[in-house]
Amino acid sequence: MMNMIKADLYRIVRSFGLYIGIAIMFLMIAMSIYLVQPGSISMGTVGDTSTTDFDDTAADDLTAGALENMSMSDLRELMLKSEGYELDRDILGHNMNLYYVFIFVAALAVTVDFSTGSIKNTLSSAISRRRYFISKLALITLGCLLLFFLNTYAAYFSNLIFNGSKVASSLWTVTKISLLQLPPILALTSILAGLAFTLKKSSIFNVVAIPLVLVFQLLFNLAVRLFNIPQKYVSYELQIMLGRLAGDPSAGYVRNCYLLCAGVIAVFTLLGYVSFRRAEIK
Repeated sequence: MMNMIKADLYRIVRSFGLYIGIAIMFLMIAMSIYLVQPGSISMGTVGDTSTTDFDDTAADDLTAGALENMSMSDLRELMLKSEGYELDRDILGHNMNLYYVFIFVAALAVTVDFSTGSIKNTLSSAISRRRYFISKLALITLGCLLLFFLNTYAAYFSNLIFNGSKVASSLWTVTKISLLQLPPILALTSILAGLAFTLKKSSIFNVVAIPLVLVFQLLFNLAVRLFNIPQKYVSYELQIMLGRLAGDPSAGYVRNCYLLCAGVIAVFTLLGYVSFRRAEIK
């Protein structure tokens, strides 16, 4: 199994797709650092996604219209004067962006094998489907976690270097946030792994995985408004969960988040495994 993971790592590290994903991640960090506010690839969700409370005294006397007419450099200067704002914490609160980077990992690890037909040669050797599934799941999880922590510390040190300590938290704070966010991040990797083994072909996987979050948020927002879903349930949507875990969540909220994530991980892992076991490999 370890030899298989090493071989896959060797192949993925030399894949152009991986570096496209990493470039997208660093581009999002760079934009957030320059604008002194996190960017987000989403249509937004109903609920409170704020991570920090700060006193923006520099903007107290500005109207919304004045803020809209300010240049990016002026907005940057304004945000740098904000008291108590921790940009790196806020960037980590928008880690749902990493879902789109994780798609590259899942595609390179699993769907490429199905699309090229190399999986048939692998399974015809001494590798069982069970070992294949476990090794691929481990590879996706390892790859996504490496990108997750790379994003964390790249955002932290970039913010500290380019914007200064006034809008930065401590190294321990961003490490603690990352550890708190591990279960929802693992849930995202499980969703992608389950989809990859269920859909198999790269073309189908990309068509489903790329718009999945946006479609889910659209339906989720619609359901919240139509059925008046209480805020206490809305706060367990994955994007809101990542934002609140980057703040100062209660022990009860953290526990409930972890239980929900454990359920998501179990469901999508089982879905992927059962689909793969029943699949006809051509």
